[in-house]
Amino acid sequence: MKKIMDSPGAQPRSVAAINDPPERRRAPRQVYEAKGWISGEAGNGQKQASKTVDVVDLSLYGAGFISDEKYHLQAVHWMVMGGGGLRASSRIRIVSCRMRDDGRFDCGVEFF
Repeated sequence: MKKIMDSPGAQPRSVAAINDPPERRRAPRQVYEAKGWISGEAGNGQKQASKTVDVVDLSLYGAGFISDEKYHLQAVHWMVMGGGGLRASSRIRIVSCRMRDDGRFDCGVEFF
């Protein structure tokens, strides 16, 4: 990996580290594998069926999941997560949704 120097005598930093966006999470993520259900977008006036997603991580303030469908940034939904005998539900806002190599989408949400 190519290294660059900030100033003479400085420790080298990788190019990847310089280009990484700043960390925006307020709490560490924990691996959490479970099925989740996302409601249709709130406030759009249309009745929509919920969609099943694969929840892959969880924190106090949000979650990450993999979906077959793209979600609009800033859209508001309800999410229900089930793992073992526990279920949790929360209102969510979509903060990221990126296409993966396999055609699915990596999505990140915040709870509010």
